[in-house]
Amino acid sequence: MAAPGRSSRGDVRSFIKWAGGKTRYAAQLVAAAPPFTGRYWEPFMGSAAVFFELSPAKAVLSDANPELVACFQAVAAQPEAVMARLDAMANTPENFALVRRQNPAELDAVERAARVIYLNKTAFRGLWRVNRRGLFNTPYGAYDRPYYRRETLLEASRALAEVDVRLCDFADALREAEAGDWVFLDPPYLPEGGFADFKRYTSGQFRNDDHERLAAAMHAASARGVLLTMTNSDTDATRAIYAGFRTTRMATRRDINLRAAARASFDLVLTNY
Repeated sequence: MAAPGRSSRGDVRSFIKWAGGKTRYAAQLVAAAPPFTGRYWEPFMGSAAVFFELSPAKAVLSDANPELVACFQAVAAQPEAVMARLDAMANTPENFALVRRQNPAELDAVERAARVIYLNKTAFRGLWRVNRRGLFNTPYGAYDRPYYRRETLLEASRALAEVDVRLCDFADALREAEAGDWVFLDPPYLPEGGFADFKRYTSGQFRNDDHERLAAAMHAASARGVLLTMTNSDTDATRAIYAGFRTTRMATRRDINLRAAARASFDLVLTNY
């Protein structure tokens, strides 16, 4: 029998990887999840690794990145069409440059989703990075690997079938969450230096005042009985901005860091339970 708040879908994984995503730690985070009776929320969706690990019965996934949201929506609705489109996309520097220049507004839903997955699998380290005009600018990664695994994408599509996937600001999600819901938050981290400072996966940046805004929204949701978990960098600034929440440290790796010695680190896990 599934645990409270969870379905019985079994082992499901994300079909993409995302810089800062929690694929490696999803099982650990789910194991430490609070008992909850309402909906599961993930306002910084990314690869939605914790969602797929948890397999909640009711969920709302959201993000401020319109391409990511459009991709998840299309995978949920038209997985076969997305895979067929990917099969027609060559993994070459020339085609990568062509796809990177495409205007998503000129693509249909399937083409738009395939573009996200293709760039995620072929760009350098899978990094989704855009400039201030919203144009994707990560270089080609020259990786010889499949764009997708059929069963993984189909299982993900089934898991997403009844999920509310939205384009919205985190504050809107936190404002709507109710007592008994569990919200897992994995925002762009407060700066530690180097690659850890990356935060441009939309045309705007996630700045310190956004963290202040997030902390205020979390406190307001907590006062209503919403259960909260957030991961962030282990810094004095994080502890100061998010004062009032319980903190524990989680050993992690920074695979996006080019220096192997700099990859080992710790994250903070902040909760109100």
